[in-house]
Amino acid sequence: MTLLLLLALLGTGLAVGFISGLVGIGGGVLIVPFLYFFYAHPEFSRTNLPADMHTVAANATSLFIIVPTAALGTWNYVRRGLVEWRAVVPIAAISLFGAIGGVRLALILPGPLLRVLFGLFLIATSLQLYMQPNVFQERPLRLEPWIVAVTGLTVGVLSGLLGIGGGAIAAPLLLRLVHLDLRKVAATSLAIVGIAAAAGMVSYIASGWASAAMPPGSIGYVNVMAGLPILVGSLAAVRVGTRVNARLPARTLKGVFTAFFMLMGVYLITQSLPAVL
Repeated sequence: MTLLLLLALLGTGLAVGFISGLVGIGGGVLIVPFLYFFYAHPEFSRTNLPADMHTVAANATSLFIIVPTAALGTWNYVRRGLVEWRAVVPIAAISLFGAIGGVRLALILPGPLLRVLFGLFLIATSLQLYMQPNVFQERPLRLEPWIVAVTGLTVGVLSGLLGIGGGAIAAPLLLRLVHLDLRKVAATSLAIVGIAAAAGMVSYIASGWASAAMPPGSIGYVNVMAGLPILVGSLAAVRVGTRVNARLPARTLKGVFTAFFMLMGVYLITQSLPAVL
């Protein structure tokens, strides 16, 4: 591994960790696109992987990074009393089954159309959050069985299918369906993400255990050699993100969520729409 490649992996990890702690995502929306580039340029990555394995390897390795990142970020939020366990426990339990199903789908189905629809959802959520005047008002939690099931399954399936951890979908669902306090969204989302990502990671490892196409040192479909430097950077930066989140005024935090959802939605659509058309 060259010094330039190592710095690129560490730098990606630093960005992933900061965004994960700040917004409550696992970081897969940054990790997966980077790994797509990583595998598509073997002259840079020094990794020769068949083209049909790029998506699976990127998803699995992303979840491998997300699990400890989400765990550390959650611990920092727990110490501040911002994790809403009444929402975490039932939603995360359902997400386990969704993540396993998402991995199965990822092994047989392309994901561009789902990424486009997901991008549209994020844009709609961003606009609604921007125009919603009562986002700071405390509302009673909604944890009806159908809300728990929809949120958990959606987070789990997209986590396994796209390797994104599920935080980018968990946060808007926690706001829109569960009526979670905005200040607790990132913390609660990150706790759910860690559990969903763990289920997806284990499924990818089990499914790819006998694969001979993965690079040396891989565990199933997880490319450990590429994932470890990103993980080191991510763990180093996630605490900074949680601290910034805790200190931001509520209106500033609203702006962060609004901008993040919009940018991620536009990014996913522009990157995936050509493959759909």
